[in-house]
Amino acid sequence: MSQKKISLGITAFIDVLGFSDRVLSAEKKTDVDAITNDIRKIQSEFEYKPKDKFTKKIHSSCKKTVLAFSDSVIVHVPLESERTKIQGTFDPFMDELSGMAISQCCCVNSGFFLRGGVDLGWWYRRGSTLVSQSMVGAYKCENRANVPIIALTDRLYQFLSKHKHRIFYSEDIEPVRQSLRFYCNGSDSFWYLDYIAIFADEIGWNTSPSQQESFRIAAPDEKQKIINEGRMTNLTTWFTHHARTVERAYQQAERAYKQAKNDHVKKKYEWLASYHNEIAPKYTVSAECLCKLK
Repeated sequence: MSQKKISLGITAFIDVLGFSDRVLSAEKKTDVDAITNDIRKIQSEFEYKPKDKFTKKIHSSCKKTVLAFSDSVIVHVPLESERTKIQGTFDPFMDELSGMAISQCCCVNSGFFLRGGVDLGWWYRRGSTLVSQSMVGAYKCENRANVPIIALTDRLYQFLSKHKHRIFYSEDIEPVRQSLRFYCNGSDSFWYLDYIAIFADEIGWNTSPSQQESFRIAAPDEKQKIINEGRMTNLTTWFTHHARTVERAYQQAERAYKQAKNDHVKKKYEWLASYHNEIAPKYTVSAECLCKLK
């Protein structure tokens, strides 16, 4: 085994909730086609074969790998790349984690709920053979996460939280503080990507061509008003959509598990609704943006 083939970096193991049952129950070619199309959509959200030139350049510079399987996606970003040679490891890794959170949110927007783990360690891939310490760690971390989030192993969290480049940021914008939340259920605890807040922070103000034209001809003091109103409109629209998506998933789980004694699936969406309702009021005052499961 060549040392050059071994890569130290971060690896994410992302499980698509409900897909294993779909795969096991698939009997017709149309079932297989539908599952394949959906897993490809999820794979594309994690930047598989990006089309735009800028994303291609970033993708190439960080040597990112994205693999898709029956009910999961694996992402690996090496510690050493053209980008990390220039910027170090802290900013590129935090950017990748934020990108995973945004990808997670885009998947939820399409009705695909994800649960995952991310770890730091070595990765070896040659042809169809893959052996990876970080993938095994990420897989075990995903198994610990009993709610629809992407969790970090303690090893990765310690690497980021103790990274010397954190000192370059003030507390109000420091990425570890801004991007991660702490989960504790009594018997287990870990840090996870705050995907709702990360996505909300990225939402822009453009709503329509007519709005952009109004902005173009507006007086300087009116431009900021258009920006603020446009962003609030987009935030309200997105939080409302996310709330309804979670509600539908809960209702489906309630119907599917009505006769079952174990309601653990419903509890996942109850937790997600609570998480949503904690974040939404920080961005919008609209009552429509809240999750109402009952």
